[in-house]
Amino acid sequence: MSTQKDDGSKKTLFGSLGILGVVALKFKFYIFAAFKALTFIKFGWLLSPLLSIGLYTMLWGWQYAIAIVLLLFIHEMGHWIWMKCLGLQPKAPVFIPGFGAYVAMTKLPPDQATHAWVALAGPLVGGVGAVMLFYAGIQTGNHWMTAAGSTGFFLNLLQLVPAKPLDGGFVIQAVSKWLLIPGTGLLCALAAMFQSILLLIIAGISFFSLLKQFLKRQPVDAYGVPIVPADQQTPATVPQRILIAIAYLGLAGMLGYLYWLSTNELISFVPKQ
Repeated sequence: MSTQKDDGSKKTLFGSLGILGVVALKFKFYIFAAFKALTFIKFGWLLSPLLSIGLYTMLWGWQYAIAIVLLLFIHEMGHWIWMKCLGLQPKAPVFIPGFGAYVAMTKLPPDQATHAWVALAGPLVGGVGAVMLFYAGIQTGNHWMTAAGSTGFFLNLLQLVPAKPLDGGFVIQAVSKWLLIPGTGLLCALAAMFQSILLLIIAGISFFSLLKQFLKRQPVDAYGVPIVPADQQTPATVPQRILIAIAYLGLAGMLGYLYWLSTNELISFVPKQ
């Protein structure tokens, strides 16, 4: 049975995870330059996760740190595999200590529907990885695994918040860009709830992204038909929007349910040092 102390521990952990960066926060446009040098270093792909493990070890201990980095890797491999299958030429995952990880792609998706499926692949595969880790922890009585698995449910669910630069923003944009407005509001509410400065910064980025998107005029031809520029993704069709919406809601609902179940299983959410 959870206690008030446990609730406080959850808040502390998620506040720290605001620093961690909510799994693969797509901050490549803002902090990529600082870590781009890793791609030119031999074994750089190995150095970045080791640095992340070192940082998270100082926060929560080495067992929990390894589990979190593993969950980050599984999430990013979901994106990577789907990009690879679609010929988008993804690069190896790069871990950014204190922020998460990301996978860059050489080619951008040609349409919003493709981008939406690529974005959904991360939370889907990441959620499966969290299930496996949590189940292994329950079967073995390992509280580090169960705590990390529960955190994995939450972080993958948080990635589905319909606001850019989170995965959910790219998914929901294929359905309707108007849904990004309440998504940004939700992100602000979460930032206040978990007292996370980083989430507040992300909410600010989301807000300015909204302004740019809604204030940008769509060019039209002589008959008033919208013209899609060569550098702009083709909008999703109605059947594609329906399928994406069903997949999005189903995945979000399942991750939310699993997170709720996992918190009921945990006596102490934060691992003891």
